Amino acid sequence: MPLAPARLAAPPLAEVPAVAPLPAAPWPPLSLGAPAVPDRPVPPALPALLGVPPVPARRPVSLEHATNAAASARTAGTSASGGAASRAGASGSAGAQSSAGAPSAGRGGGAGGADTAGRGGGANGGEAGDPSAAGNAGESNAGSEEIPAGYVKAIVGVGYGGIRILSRDGGNTWGERAYEASSGGDDEDLLRAVTYGKGRWIATGWKLVSSDDGVHWTDHGMLNDGIIAHNPIIEGLAYKDGYFYAAGDGAAGAYIYRSADGLSWSDFARGGDTVKHTGLTYRAGSFVSYGDSATSYQSTDGRVWTEMGIDNATFCEGKWQTLAACHDAWWFDDGYYILPEWGGQIRRSSTGTSFKTVYTDDQENTLYRARAVAEGYVAPE
Repeated sequence: MPLAPARLAAPPLAEVPAVAPLPAAPWPPLSLGAPAVPDRPVPPALPALLGVPPVPARRPVSLEHATNAAASARTAGTSASGGAASRAGASGSAGAQSSAGAPSAGRGGGAGGADTAGRGGGANGGEAGDPSAAGNAGESNAGSEEIPAGYVKAIVGVGYGGIRILSRDGGNTWGERAYEASSGGDDEDLLRAVTYGKGRWIATGWKLVSSDDGVHWTDHGMLNDGIIAHNPIIEGLAYKDGYFYAAGDGAAGAYIYRSADGLSWSDFARGGDTVKHTGLTYRAGSFVSYGDSATSYQSTDGRVWTEMGIDNATFCEGKWQTLAACHDAWWFDDGYYILPEWGGQIRRSSTGTSFKTVYTDDQENTLYRARAVAEGYVAPE
């Protein structure tokens, strides 16, 4: 503003011309006595003058927008984890249910999402759900080469009169029996060994029979009719990694045979000196064989055999022991023993000390021995 003239006697000063207003600043004018507070982000021009890269202004987020975003994140998280859980659940459940496969008519069918890791679906398998490969007795599965789709865990026993009988509930009840004669004896009908692999059951004695569902059986004739060399009788059978194995008596040590399908056999190796009645099993990563000599031999590959130092070595409760220490019975990993008794009885125990009769055969056909029972998978009821 123009200044008022001084009240002195001096000559009056000339009026100072008004100063031109400053150009508009890029920020609001300062108020006296208070620091300036910008109400908007510093424009890009100023950081550029200072040689600092500009910081982009953040767009305000409304409460509604933030709430919706959080809800979306929660939904996405739930979907992702829920989806994974669903898939994992399906897998686990299928694995727990047992293993997988397709019946003989469809062996090698697509593996189920569950058991492919499971036991599992390995009899010796299966765990992508839970291994043990194996699932719960009586529950069906998704399907793999080893275990037909929809099949259930079971045990099958064989013996006198050609009896073949199964249990789907861990040996508590038995049924779907097949047999050749009543009150069978030590004759050509007697079946002395049984095993399971790749959706197929095979049983031997003087003859070879097979089943692709555990219920219906095919008789392939006598062993000495060209099925297996050197031995008219086989009473030791096992299965490992895609191959069936058989053990027969031999003067210079047991004969060991191998087959990819359980039907066509070839010589594979020579085992230990078991004398006669040579048995064979595969448990806990080892083949074990013994016979009338009671001396037990073990092998990891079926070719090289060494003495074990355990008479009549039998696997029970997680380790190899004598047959007597295993109560003269056959132990299954689900936690029970099966013991045949003369007169067609099958007895069961979860402790090995107290056995209960769970089946009596009305044809009086008895299972051959405790080891003439095997675990595998059969068609559902």
